Amino acid sequence: MKKLLPILLLCISLLCAVPAFADQIIGLPPDPGGGNCYPFGCAYNGEYQQVYTASAFSGPITIRDLEFFNTTFNSGATEMNTGTWTISLSTTSADWNTLSHNFASNIGPDNTMVFSGNLFQPWAFGDTLHINLTTPFTYTPAPGANLLMDIASSGVSVPGAYIFFDENSSNTVIGRVCGDGYDGCYNPGDGLVTDFTTGAVPEPSSLLLLGSGLVGLAGAVRRSLGK
Repeated sequence: MKKLLPILLLCISLLCAVPAFADQIIGLPPDPGGGNCYPFGCAYNGEYQQVYTASAFSGPITIRDLEFFNTTFNSGATEMNTGTWTISLSTTSADWNTLSHNFASNIGPDNTMVFSGNLFQPWAFGDTLHINLTTPFTYTPAPGANLLMDIASSGVSVPGAYIFFDENSSNTVIGRVCGDGYDGCYNPGDGLVTDFTTGAVPEPSSLLLLGSGLVGLAGAVRRSLGK
């Protein structure tokens, strides 16, 4: 049993070192007393892109969920819009101040559709719009490799009041562009505060050490039982 103790301690320490799920919020702090209703909170039908500069992320992440907040402006809304929102994520060379109105030119080669569906639900001021991604997206930040969120919305109608989600309109980490059919927005340094629920990507060396420790533990157990 004494021989098993060092291997057990090694495995426990390696398991503790493997990153757990975490939230990474980009765009704080939100503008006080304001917000923005598109692409989720008003009758916006078209394409919307928002970019997050790589330096805002601490390391590689696997994005599993997105969250948007409604904490700064109460419009009295009691329901989310109905419609279809298709969300894709990709790595892009475009940054917070260099997005193009040519949406296709902003999209990276690893573009992945992560969600498509209706977001209709009851609503109250202070609620969070939580979007469970059907396909997780792994993103590795690097100079010139920023994260792009592309949203295409269709059939959107507003059952009541608009919802104004938290935004930061004066920063150097996010920027956005939206369709000419709406108001042709291009806003460097402006965008929705976004919470990425993530699983941090463990280093390959950590996984190798963990696997070696488990193999060693299994062998030690077999030898112990064989006595």
